[in-house]
Order: sequence, then structure tokens, then C-alpha cells
Amino acid sequence: MGISVNIQGAELQGIFAHIQKINDPANRERLLDLIGAEVESQTHRRIRDEKTAPDGSAWPEWSTSYAATRHGNQSLLMGGGELDDSIQYLVRGKKVHVGSPLAYAAVHQEGFDGAVNISAHNRLIRQAFGKALKSPVWQTVKPHTRQMQTPQREYLGLSTENQQDLQALIGDFYGDILR
Repeated sequence: MGISVNIQGAELQGIFAHIQKINDPANRERLLDLIGAEVESQTHRRIRDEKTAPDGSAWPEWSTSYAATRHGNQSLLMGGGELDDSIQYLVRGKKVHVGSPLAYAAVHQEGFDGAVNISAHNRLIRQAFGKALKSPVWQTVKPHTRQMQTPQREYLGLSTENQQDLQALIGDFYGDILR
């Protein structure tokens, strides 16, 4: 048993026109820009509101000692908002890249446990032994090594819901260009 389909004339031209629209590099670039913008938006939402990895697991809380240094309006990965502000997408060829150019972005994404070299620098001291100084003092800090342990707080990636949103976006995009 078999099926035979005979497409002729105007029907065939219509199919070819649709194929050309799908393969048009300008449409592909527009779609990649839409995907990049959507994933960037999803990543901002994850950092600002959800505070979970793409798989839905909650990020580890701050250590007690680190939490004591935070202000009331700060939350995980949202100290001054620099990481969130740095999230961007870039279309290169047939791919969309989403991430951050900040040096410490990968530390939060992957976690880190190891030694860090600290360069010599000057630090403004405003308190000593838990008490405010009458006037701030500049102190020279010598170069040293510091042990750091930062738990993984994965913020890049696609959750199941993110993937569904992207599939809907792609379906809508192709639905619009094929009308």
C-alpha cells in the first residue's frame, strides 16, 4: 500500500516560496535575535526573582559570616546588580550565545574552591574591631593569597519551562512568516 501526492503549478510555487522564507538568512537572523532576547530575559528573571538553577534546585544560601556583610536589599547574585546588568546575548553565525563578560560570572555559574592571589592595594578603613572610627584611615594591604569557597549557583541554562517558551516563540515566528 502506498500514498501518492501530486503537487502542480501554483501549489508547488507556494511550497517553494515557503521554503525560501524558512531558509532566508534575514529571517534566521531575526529568529536568533528573538531567541537571544528571550533567553536573556529568562536569565534576568532567574537572577532577580526565581533564585534557582535551570533544573529548579534552589541556590545555596550565603554562609553565616558572608550574610552578616550584606545589606537588607541584597539577595543571592544581586549585591549591586552588576552580574544581572552584564547578562547579554550575542548572535554569531547560526548560534546564540548568552552570558556575562564579568570575570567572576563563571565562579557563580560553576562554583569555586581554591586559592586566589590578591594584589597589593589600598583600603579605606571605616571601622576597627566592630566600632566606627572617628575618621576613616587608608591602609596599605600587602599582596597575599586567600582561600575562597563559592558554591555553585547556576544561572545560565534552560529550564523545562524556558524550553517550552522558546518552542512557542519559534512556532509563532514561523507561523507568522508562513502566512
